[in-house]
Amino acid sequence: MRKHTMAAAAALCLLSANGADAQQVGAANLERVEVAGRKAEVSRWFRAESQHIVVYSDAREEDVSQLLDNLEKLDHLLRIYVLPFRPEVAQPPKLTLFHHARLSDLRTIDGDLPADAVGLYSNCAAGVQGFGVQLERIPKLGDEQLKKSALNDSLSYAFEAYARHFLYRHTDIRSPVFFIEGLAQYFSGVRFSEQQMVVGRVPGGLARYLNFLGSGRRYSLEWEDVLEHRVANARNYGGPAGVRLEFEAKSWLLVHYMLSSDDNRKRLSRYLALVGEGLAPTPAFELAFGMKAADLGRVMWRYGLSGMQSLQVARPELPSARVKFRSLPRATGEFLLVDAALKSCPSRPAGEMLLRRATDLAAQFPDADAARLTLGRAQLDWGDPQAALSQLAPLLQDEGGNAEARALAGMAELRLAGSGQGEGRLAHLQAAQRELQSAQYLDSRSPEVALAILGAETLAPHVPDDAALQAVVSAWQASRDSGALGRAAALASAYAGHGDEAYRTLGVLAQDGRDEGTARWATQWRSRLETGVARDDILAEMRRGLTPGAAFKEWTLDKAQVMNEVERSSGLEAAAAFIKEQQQQQQSPAASPAGNPDRR
Repeated sequence: MRKHTMAAAAALCLLSANGADAQQVGAANLERVEVAGRKAEVSRWFRAESQHIVVYSDAREEDVSQLLDNLEKLDHLLRIYVLPFRPEVAQPPKLTLFHHARLSDLRTIDGDLPADAVGLYSNCAAGVQGFGVQLERIPKLGDEQLKKSALNDSLSYAFEAYARHFLYRHTDIRSPVFFIEGLAQYFSGVRFSEQQMVVGRVPGGLARYLNFLGSGRRYSLEWEDVLEHRVANARNYGGPAGVRLEFEAKSWLLVHYMLSSDDNRKRLSRYLALVGEGLAPTPAFELAFGMKAADLGRVMWRYGLSGMQSLQVARPELPSARVKFRSLPRATGEFLLVDAALKSCPSRPAGEMLLRRATDLAAQFPDADAARLTLGRAQLDWGDPQAALSQLAPLLQDEGGNAEARALAGMAELRLAGSGQGEGRLAHLQAAQRELQSAQYLDSRSPEVALAILGAETLAPHVPDDAALQAVVSAWQASRDSGALGRAAALASAYAGHGDEAYRTLGVLAQDGRDEGTARWATQWRSRLETGVARDDILAEMRRGLTPGAAFKEWTLDKAQVMNEVERSSGLEAAAAFIKEQQQQQQSPAASPAGNPDRR
């Protein structure tokens, strides 16, 4: 794990390289595919695809072009940091993002969204999806604007979430949490022009909070709390959201300090290596940086006073996004968010509500492929697998093949096999294997299909097939952002006799401070591997469905709104204290005219 944990820090020196000639999205980089038919039959939602990202949006096309161009440049920059230090792997599936024109659409994905949420990353067995909101239009910047223009909130939040998730998708770095969070905030302030970029700018909400603390307000977290991610019992003017904002602000400041000099970057490389080897974050920090954690507050105070410098450099190799737009039929647009919500591991009440919603919509579009796919998935997860097969049947007759339809049909057959008996069970299992193998042929990179094939193998009377075990491991190596996939890969490696690979995968999962359920499970299984575990026990764990901690959601919060609440609460507290003091002085019979008692 050592070479992976060193990746982000070791490549930081590349930021000082010179360059020029990056391009912006132009007409030559855009391709548009229109839906045949009447204009009324076209959805307000459209699909936009670039080199590494697929976006579904109902915002303006030009804004999505700017978003994708900036994200492709950021993706390129992050790969410079990280990927040279990883083994070559197959190209992972493109990340799917939903870029909403209205904040209210986020509630369609999850009705329990936090009050200040403006984005979401959902990590489930069905895949990883990102959701963001167009808060303001995304401008094209000139070189002279990179350091001076206000940071666009839409872009900052998109960069923050993308950078945070990039580390999970492409590296083994899972700890310390402050480094992941601080690096995400650091990259949220990156900005690109046609030929240059700037790094190191402080995001607006973090600047406000750091200034708030600098004016003498009460803080919630000691620096050792930041190092160890001890936030659960912290108290803040803005509640849990305020605690998170303070953690983000201090993480940004600490990471900015760690990236501020060649010496600090070398120490950061050593620090990440020590943490990757299992040393706790605080002693690792003291060893790597040669200072006591108790002195960190003073060091950060001085660093903040000295002024955090940003760096503007030229980068000739920054790519332009090559964007392909495709209009969507109205039916596809109607089902788009319902389908996304179903793939986001909803709670049972939410899932049953989505089933009702999909059923009602399907009645309006009975012959649409989107209706059959979405209602089929809803029936599979929250209704009747047999009804799911009925919905999918017309799509399965297509000789060209529909990968998602065959995957859903295979999972429905697998569900029926799991509850069946005798010859009926065997017939459903064989049907599941046929459909899933067809789905894998049509979409060889689908993690969901690889997981389902392994599930079918665990129900078969024979031992799991080596190809099924390797498919899950390969899917994990190509895209390391799914806890469900990581668990399956660890068990598959262990069952295949590759104990070292299983141990490494479990070590990555055990360090994941965001997904505590998966981390606990991985820690337990790592201990079991150390003492020895029978293959039958591993198979039994795979047969349980690989469900521990299967759902994980990470929200992006609007820092400006959280900061408004922090300042409001602080002001109310100060006003209440002032009023109480005045009342006590007025009630004191010994009070002097100035309000100060002068008694001995």
